[in-house]
Amino acid sequence: MTRSLPAAPSAGLYSDMEEEDNQRGPERDETDTFYQLVRPLMADDPAELSRKLAEVNKRSSQGSGR
Repeated sequence: MTRSLPAAPSAGLYSDMEEEDNQRGPERDETDTFYQLVRPLMADDPAELSRKLAEVNKRSSQGSGR
């Protein structure tokens, strides 16, 4: 006696919802967090970037007790 195999899963409601969500793009809180981390490092020229990185490095070393 042979037993038939169950049908392979197919795209359903969950995958439709996931696709719709992906088309909307990142959620607001995801982009806000990203820009909170990146915005302080945005610079128009290499000298400005160097100053900003030096400031971040100085603040991080002060907070770590080095």
